[in-house]
Amino acid sequence: MKKFSGGKTLAVVAVAGGAVLASIAPVMAEVSAQSPSLGAVRVESPAKVKAWGAAVEVDVTYSCPVGQSQSYVYLNVTQSKIIGVASGSGSKAVTCTGGFQTVKITATAQQGWPFSLGTAYAKADLNSYPHTASDEREIWINP
Repeated sequence: MKKFSGGKTLAVVAVAGGAVLASIAPVMAEVSAQSPSLGAVRVESPAKVKAWGAAVEVDVTYSCPVGQSQSYVYLNVTQSKIIGVASGSGSKAVTCTGGFQTVKITATAQQGWPFSLGTAYAKADLNSYPHTASDEREIWINP
């Protein structure tokens, strides 16, 4: 029977351990991407006009750690018009599950100008104390 020296045994263990870590590293990254420890929010496009432009319905994807109480997503939408600016806002209480979820938030038009087909600017804020997140981007509004 052959006796292994300490250096060779240690090298074999190091290579085997590295192989195990390399095989689970992508799984660890995927879990991290699915359940962030901080808040995250994203405005989705396209949005949809409701009631002849009186409101616009926007999908907002968010994530916050499990157990956060009194969490809210706030949304503001602004659309440039030839004769003025259509703007509106809305909010929704949300539940934090640790994973990504999508909610529909309706922004009601204010100041008399309706929303219509075309581009608009949207900003969403997630407030899940002590975690906050925001996203702002150009979106498309469908009829």
